[in-house]
Amino acid sequence: MKPEIQTQQKELRQLLGNFVTGVTIITTHGLMNRPYGLTINSFNSLSLDPPLILWSLSIKSTNKNIFLNCSNYVIHILSNEQTEIANSFAIKNPPDRFKNIKTKFSPSGTIMLDIEYKAWIDCKNYRHYIEGDHLLMIGKVQYYHYSNAEPLIFYNGDFYKKLSHI
Repeated sequence: MKPEIQTQQKELRQLLGNFVTGVTIITTHGLMNRPYGLTINSFNSLSLDPPLILWSLSIKSTNKNIFLNCSNYVIHILSNEQTEIANSFAIKNPPDRFKNIKTKFSPSGTIMLDIEYKAWIDCKNYRHYIEGDHLLMIGKVQYYHYSNAEPLIFYNGDFYKKLSHI
């Protein structure tokens, strides 16, 4: 890669970091119900009719094939008290990401975190597309729940508990 392209990518990443997002953890299970999960902030509403959401994952992710081939996944929108779990699920390839984490099954039978979150969305793995260096995942909303908890916020590479702290 040419140095100027690397510089442009670094600058673009810095620029896009100025966009405030929420923080989510996405979970599913593989063979023998082994749980998989990761932290993402590339999550969006896509359509209300039908109810669809969109998120993206690097094509270099070691979790790529798990999420490509799963039938369902759960998106957990984190509350402002969940910085620690967001960080633990953001670490690449930990030995056991789910150690000391309570889990349960969603209405569709998918593994999910048993924590107090802002919201969760149980999705059918509907469609996916590769664009650039990312895999775009489209989920069809099957079940959901939300609370009045304050959301965890991601801005400029850091987590925040309130917009006023930015």
